[in-house]
Amino acid sequence: MVNGDSSLREFGAFRLDPKKCVLWFADEPVNLPLKEIELLCVLTESAGQVVTKDEILEKVWSGSYVDESNLTRHIYLLRKTLKEHGESEGLIQTVPRRGYRFTGKVNAVGNGDVVIEKHTSSRTLIEVVDDEPAVAAANDERRISSASGRPRVSRAILIGSAATTVLLVGVLLAWKFGPLQQAGTPGRIKSIAVLPVRSFSDSTDDEELRLRITDALITRLGNMDGIAVRTTSAVLPFARSQEDGLAIGRRLQVDAIIDGRIQQEGERLRVTLQLIRTSDGEHVWSEQFDGNANQTLNLQDTIYAKVSDTLTGSGAGSAPAGRRLTENSEAYEAYLKGRYFWNKRDAASLQKAAEFFTQAAAMDPQFSEAFSGLADTQHLIFNYNIDVRPEVVAEAKNNLRRALELKPDSPDALITLGTIEMGNDWNWAAAESTLQRAVAAAPNSPTAHMRYGALLTRIRRFEDAESELVRHLELDPLSIAGIINLGMVRFCKNDFAGADREYRRALELDEKQGAAHWLLSRSMWLQGRRDEAVAEIVTALELDRNAPLAAAVRNKKQSASAGDAIRLLLHEWRDNPPGTNPHNLAYLSTYVNDEDRSVYWLEKSIEEHHPWTTWIAAAPEFQVLRGDARYIAMLQRLGLP
Repeated sequence: MVNGDSSLREFGAFRLDPKKCVLWFADEPVNLPLKEIELLCVLTESAGQVVTKDEILEKVWSGSYVDESNLTRHIYLLRKTLKEHGESEGLIQTVPRRGYRFTGKVNAVGNGDVVIEKHTSSRTLIEVVDDEPAVAAANDERRISSASGRPRVSRAILIGSAATTVLLVGVLLAWKFGPLQQAGTPGRIKSIAVLPVRSFSDSTDDEELRLRITDALITRLGNMDGIAVRTTSAVLPFARSQEDGLAIGRRLQVDAIIDGRIQQEGERLRVTLQLIRTSDGEHVWSEQFDGNANQTLNLQDTIYAKVSDTLTGSGAGSAPAGRRLTENSEAYEAYLKGRYFWNKRDAASLQKAAEFFTQAAAMDPQFSEAFSGLADTQHLIFNYNIDVRPEVVAEAKNNLRRALELKPDSPDALITLGTIEMGNDWNWAAAESTLQRAVAAAPNSPTAHMRYGALLTRIRRFEDAESELVRHLELDPLSIAGIINLGMVRFCKNDFAGADREYRRALELDEKQGAAHWLLSRSMWLQGRRDEAVAEIVTALELDRNAPLAAAVRNKKQSASAGDAIRLLLHEWRDNPPGTNPHNLAYLSTYVNDEDRSVYWLEKSIEEHHPWTTWIAAAPEFQVLRGDARYIAMLQRLGLP
């Protein structure tokens, strides 16, 4: 690592801190990868002079092989960033066949003088560095100390009160300008987010590969004890975001982010990762990894060991890689492709996901996650009304049985099994037991807490449900599904104002979230805000790409009333059954005081075994039916309170 001197360097509106490897622009930190900053340190140290390529490679990549094309790429990215902040590309001049010259005027700025007085008697903990590990660290850019510019602490000595004043001044000066204590101590990082891996090129052709690598890293790093890793679903919304990585990390409420880029040449793959603390933007660690694009397993193991060492502070370089999901690399690649399409959630992608999970299971019949992935895909295909044949659920349950035979404590399999036992089997005791096992097996799984919370809502244990969903959102703060489910708990316990807040919070994250508009309309209707409720229904229909029906409902409200608009919607949906489901027709019938039709559609929902039938006890629209013997009989049939 290039440290330069202890002074800050100014050029234009920039200020460079070589000691801490931070570049500032107009008092704001510039989001620049560590290697680019180190490169800038070398160039500004010899401003106006030619720095040869060999000198740069020796100072920035000491002990590592890096070809000139890689150096050219880093120069390009550095120039691009400086240009985005108003500097000319000529600030860094290429000297043909020799190297590069920094052409700007660089001024050295001192850190200033600090006077500290301390008269009280106390004991001060001074951290002392072993010489041998420090020398070793200086030659190994992969250690935390070389990435952060801070020494690696190996032992501590307590100094008595007699020398407190002198020592305290020294410690405070060191803390401000060259700290002995390591502010980026890995042990303090308790939560991380692996941001979607980006490409060094501007091409989007490698999106599948990049997201597969991201998912693989998240899956493997999730094995670390004491570190909460945000799920793939939590970071995927940022796959094409231009938002600053640190800002994303703060939104995800994590202590650190792992920001990565890939460079692919044929089958060869280079992955560059940086671990950055979100509190102050400090680069704690950075390293490059080389491997093959179709051998994610080996690459994953190497990265896991290094990141785990960094986060736990062991420095051993041999952190256990955790149990591999499979030893068959081809099966694992098929599984990752299945995960990629499973995350998309649309009908065509789910069909592709099922194909890849099936391939993975065939390649390795001992691969539990392949069977659970296939089962959950089949469950989603059924639940999304893509294929509602009973055989689809039966196949899913068979695959879950196989997954649990191979791995009895598989959280993925338990979550899907519990969901099917709840939504399809209506076996509440079994579903609760299964989902409790899932939470116990994976206490940091947001999905386990959300599915358990959804079950507790359906059986009207609202306080317990709210606790589970709050925990889900602690683990995945930007989960739209979690926010909507929390709103549903409050809606079902008649806290309509609380429900509205959650639905609007979901819409702030995604204004095109149709489910949030539908649920907001239900809450508004029960509050007597009927015109507003119909307006939300119109928006939801438009988002569902049903513009003609949306226009008809809007026009009916304007020419007649909100109630007439609901009657029109009921009429259209009765004549076009694929447009909705019996549960929707049942609750909408209560809006026009047609209790008999509401009971009819609830019975139809049970007959069709529709998964939304399970809301029959909790949904507040059906409170008007609670004295009806037919409704009570339906609750008893489903085993609901």
